[in-house]
Amino acid sequence: MLPPTINPMLAKKAEAPFDSEAHLFEIKWDGIRCLAFVQGQRVRLQSRQLTEITFQFPELADLARLPSGTVLDGELVVFHNEKPSLEGIQRRALLQNSSRIQRLSRITPVTYMVFDLLFLRNTPLMAAPLSVRREALVKLYEQFPVPRVLLSEGLRRCGCQLFTQVMRLDLEGIMAKRLDGPYLPGKRSGHWLKIKPRPSSVKLPPTSDSIPDL
Repeated sequence: MLPPTINPMLAKKAEAPFDSEAHLFEIKWDGIRCLAFVQGQRVRLQSRQLTEITFQFPELADLARLPSGTVLDGELVVFHNEKPSLEGIQRRALLQNSSRIQRLSRITPVTYMVFDLLFLRNTPLMAAPLSVRREALVKLYEQFPVPRVLLSEGLRRCGCQLFTQVMRLDLEGIMAKRLDGPYLPGKRSGHWLKIKPRPSSVKLPPTSDSIPDL
């Protein structure tokens, strides 16, 4: 059986982007943290504050297609003009009126950007290295595609290039996660680092063909 709640793992700050063979680099999505619990045919969505937010996001009901005993970690994002809208997702999360929730789930549906796999078929994976969890997550995503759910892509080694690309797109920042790191519920760990631009201090290098596409 799955636990009733899981405190999400948190990240420490890094002062500047860096390159590393030991890290996986991802976009830091500007949304709302969400853990998705799938047990039987029931889907339960949990916020970072451990409150249930399933009611607010009916468009994610298809997560029930995943194997029973699955727990995902990720970010709920509302895209506006192809960019995450923090205002949009916050508005969705606060709704309590059922008819308005149903209407906005069609007009401004969320996308669940998944970046970690904590349980699979009731087997806990949190003690496993991130590299193992991500491999299992990729296989799960390929076997059980779900509408409105995307795998947050990660890049090895080229953190500086990814940061440059993200800043050009005016996104929030990037994450750097150690590939050998476990998932530590409720801990703010150096295994995960968040890297955001300093106001009026980021100087972007010239565009290069070597910068990875996102």
